[in-house]
Amino acid sequence: MSNGKLWLRYCLGLIAVQAVFVLALATTSSRPIPFEFARPVGAAMAIWIAGLAWMITRTGLSALRVEAPLPVWRSYLLAEGGTVWRALQIAMLVGVAIALHGWAKSMIPHVTGGYWADPILVRFDSAIFGQDPWRLFRSELLAPVYSTFYVSWFAITFGTMGVVAFSAKDQSQLILAYLMTLILGGTFGQYIMPSAGPMFFERLGFGIRFHELVQTNDPVFNGFAGYLWHYYQLGGADLGTGISAMPSMHIALATWTVLAARAIWRPLALPAALYAALLWAASIASGWHYATDGIFGSVIAIACYFGARRLVAANPPRSAAMIAESAA
Repeated sequence: MSNGKLWLRYCLGLIAVQAVFVLALATTSSRPIPFEFARPVGAAMAIWIAGLAWMITRTGLSALRVEAPLPVWRSYLLAEGGTVWRALQIAMLVGVAIALHGWAKSMIPHVTGGYWADPILVRFDSAIFGQDPWRLFRSELLAPVYSTFYVSWFAITFGTMGVVAFSAKDQSQLILAYLMTLILGGTFGQYIMPSAGPMFFERLGFGIRFHELVQTNDPVFNGFAGYLWHYYQLGGADLGTGISAMPSMHIALATWTVLAARAIWRPLALPAALYAALLWAASIASGWHYATDGIFGSVIAIACYFGARRLVAANPPRSAAMIAESAA
C-alpha cells in the first residue's frame, strides 16, 4: 500500500478497534446490539448519491460549452472516477463509524451501571461560571436561533463531510480527524464520565436543581427529551435514541466543521466558528449539555485534528516517479 493510501488504513484500523469495543460491550451486558443504529449508513450513502448527482450535473453543464458535448462529458466523468470512488469509501467509513457509535451510546447505562458523572459535571460548571451556566446563556431573543441551529446540526455537519469527500484536494487529514474525534473522543470518551445532562438530572434522581430549566424550556426540546427517556426506560432503541452528555459530540463535530470550512475556503471559517459558538450556547441553554461537555468536545476535536495532521504529514503521498525511484 502506498503512503498516499495510509489515511485509509488508519481509518479502517480505527473502525476495527471501535467494532471490537462495541462487541466487547455486548458481551458484558444483556443489552442486545440495537441494529436500528445502522441507519446512518443509509444517510451517508444518500449524501454520496447527492454528491454524485451534483458532479454529473456540473460536468454535464461544462460539456455543453463545447461543440461535441457527449464525448467531452464522458471524458470529464472518467476523470472524476477517482474522486467518486474515494467519496464512496468515505461515505461507507463515516456511516459505519456513526452506526457503531450509536450502538455504544445506547449501551452506556447497561454497562456502566448508570449515569454517575452528572453531579461531578455540575460542580465543574459551577466552579468555572460561578453558577449554573444555563442561566447565563438562556435568552428569549436567541431562543429561535438556538432551536434552528440545534436541529440543523446533522445536516450541516454531514453536508460539510459531503463537500470534503468530493473535494479534488487531498482532504485525508480532515477525514481522519473526523473519525478520530467520533471514535476516540465519542465512542470511547463517553464511557469515561457517563452522564445524561441537565435535561435528565431530576429524572435520574439527582435532585431538582434543574427543575426550572426543564419547566421553562422550549417545548421542542422537552418533547425530544421525552422521546429519549421513553426508550431509555424501555431499554429499547430507535432513530436518534441513546443518551450521553460528556463529551458533547454536537460541539466536537461542530468544531471539526469549523476546521473543515477553513480548509475548503478560508473565509468560511468565521461564520462556521460563530455557528459552533451559538450551538454550544444552545446546548447549555436547552439543558442538553453541561458547559464543560462542549469545552471538552471542542478540545478533543482540535487535538484529533492536529493528531491527524501529524500522521498525514509523517506519511505524505508519493508521486509515481518517487515510487519508481525508490523501487529502483
